[in-house]
Amino acid sequence: MFNKNPFILIAIGACIIAIALLVLGDNSKDIKIVSSEASKSSSIYGDSQTDQTIKPATIATQWQWSKVNQQAEQPVANEVNNKLPFTAKFVYEALKAVKLDEDGNVIHDHDALLSLDEALLRIQNKLDAESLEILQGIIKDGLPGKAGEQTAKIVGDYYYFLEAKDEFSETSEALIDSSIRETSQAIENDELLYAELQALRDAHLGTDVSNGLFRVSDASAQYMFDSMKLDFNQDLTEEEKEQKRGEIEERHIQGSVNVSNWPARYGAFQDAKQKILSALLEPEEKQRQVIELLQSYFSSEELKRIQYLNLDEL
Repeated sequence: MFNKNPFILIAIGACIIAIALLVLGDNSKDIKIVSSEASKSSSIYGDSQTDQTIKPATIATQWQWSKVNQQAEQPVANEVNNKLPFTAKFVYEALKAVKLDEDGNVIHDHDALLSLDEALLRIQNKLDAESLEILQGIIKDGLPGKAGEQTAKIVGDYYYFLEAKDEFSETSEALIDSSIRETSQAIENDELLYAELQALRDAHLGTDVSNGLFRVSDASAQYMFDSMKLDFNQDLTEEEKEQKRGEIEERHIQGSVNVSNWPARYGAFQDAKQKILSALLEPEEKQRQVIELLQSYFSSEELKRIQYLNLDEL
């Protein structure tokens, strides 16, 4: 289905539209509160400019090669491993960017999804239950404890989701009505198919894991569906469409940015920025404080990811 359906192809792609935000506000007495709010956000999220030297834990930082190598040196293991479509190094390289929280739990975000795809998409058709179990064993050896158990489980669940997704795609292909391409009905049909795919995802991965992994992808898909339906809407004036388009773009920003806990942190930053903008300060001082605020809420790596949003603009 997806290789022939242009709407689904567009929707599933992680496309993020660059949007400049201009936030207005009132109450000029709260400038002194801004710095304390920024400090509070740093303690909550652990991503402030002062914390940038502390890199978040990842599979790479916790991986223990000693046990992996010890298992690989076993004679039986060597014989089996030579026939596998992956090596321990391949597994490590694919998953090393997956982040862990302060309690050692796997963080289910867009980066983790990219790692899962890197680990499985190229070798999915070469895996079976036995080789998948060996792959999971390598993960558990390299990551002793709950991080390894969680990662191995997610990899297994994602493999079976990919298998089910292939079957879903083949079945859905026959249901596509090519006679209604590029119509509002076609978009609604594609949206229903995407919802079915989401339900399939939830069944294999669990709702919480699925929502975390696919938050960015789902937001981009919803943005494309909403935008295309708006273009076909003949009941709205151009002015009304423009207003709706702004609402769609704002929802897209809230959900699609690949930054940990983005909606809450973005909202908190905007509230704090609003107080700076409404204060009786010279433009140069406002600019300085906004930049300082931005750096207190987001790390340097995150700032690179959201640079296109122009959050430092007055």
